[in-house]
Amino acid sequence: MKRWTLSITAAIVMSSALSGAALANTRHAAAPVTITFYEAMPGHLGSTLATLTNEFEKSHPNITVQLIYTGSYSTQQQKLVAALAANQPPTIAQVEETWTTEFNQNGRLIPMQSVLPAGTIKDIFPSLRADNSYGGKLVTAPFNRSAYVLFYNTDDFKAAGISQPPRTWAELQADASKLHRDGHYGFGMQANYYTFEMFLHQAGGTDLTANDKRAAFDSPAGRKALNFMYDLAVKDKSALVISENAYLSDGFNTNEYAMDIDTTAAMSFIDNPATHWRVAPLPVGTKMAVPTGGTNIALFKGATPAQQQAAGAYVNFLISDPATVAWAKQTGYLPVRMSALHSHAWMAYIGANPIKAVAPAELQYAFFSPRLAALNSGMTSVTTEIGDCLSGSLSVAQTLSKSAQEINQALASQ
Repeated sequence: MKRWTLSITAAIVMSSALSGAALANTRHAAAPVTITFYEAMPGHLGSTLATLTNEFEKSHPNITVQLIYTGSYSTQQQKLVAALAANQPPTIAQVEETWTTEFNQNGRLIPMQSVLPAGTIKDIFPSLRADNSYGGKLVTAPFNRSAYVLFYNTDDFKAAGISQPPRTWAELQADASKLHRDGHYGFGMQANYYTFEMFLHQAGGTDLTANDKRAAFDSPAGRKALNFMYDLAVKDKSALVISENAYLSDGFNTNEYAMDIDTTAAMSFIDNPATHWRVAPLPVGTKMAVPTGGTNIALFKGATPAQQQAAGAYVNFLISDPATVAWAKQTGYLPVRMSALHSHAWMAYIGANPIKAVAPAELQYAFFSPRLAALNSGMTSVTTEIGDCLSGSLSVAQTLSKSAQEINQALASQ
């Protein structure tokens, strides 16, 4: 472990020395500065973040980063809202996109574009850069980002005589039926809006109309998506539907089901030595469409000029090639910069761990939910409707109609 730390330190020092005038000026500043970082990284994720932060502080001895663990994304949002109301926000924080939209509209953010080198910004994956930009300006920076992949149990596939993972919806449905036996399901699936949204986009649909004023999923694409989920859960009974608050990785880890679709971050939580698994690209519907997960980092107004520069240096460090690769290797999240995928460290890593190359290759097909707080609030009601549908108590047509009404009411209130 010590050898790994030393090698990362050496790479990061070199990266810091080359990262531009803004970063260099911060590192050579005489006065000490402290920045606070609201984060919600549990367990191994948190310890990995702490290790990287310690490395940053070693190469930037005038900067102290206080990691403030909030417990969960929902708690993080509550604490951020309270801190902003008291005019005592942290310097930086992990944020989801809908929060960013609200904070940005309320003038509470300092754009990351003002503190990150232009070369760093240009090197961020285009899809992630777009997701973090408003009005053509990078407002937040991607950090713990993941993409969804298909997880499959290789022992179960071998026992069922299936030679390769499914590449299409039809193959997924057929394989789930072959893998289903008493007490063991072929597929695990959450009954929530996000699962439906994934299949909706793969069916060629969209969440909202072009003007973001009304729901657009009560449509042929929406019916195709929800019917696919309904067939797996109700008609074929080959899918185990779990609670929206449960983790798919838990059931996959204990082999309750042979397949699921989950984010790459789930790799960190599959630790059962009896579960042998691999990942594959998402099965294709009408088109390839890949949802992403995770959060970005925002910089809040109220930070002093010195804190702004220090925050820029720290974020630039976290998404530097050596740090973003180290983070990806240890956590299952993705490198967020294009150059990182061509680095010697990453190439050597995926050579030994080819499954880690699957998700980065999918980023060209990434889509992002509309960044509207009103849509986010309506999703709770829609998740309830989808759960009722997948339990067999609501038809697909009824579910889509009621869900569209819920979203329309939420959008009308914004």
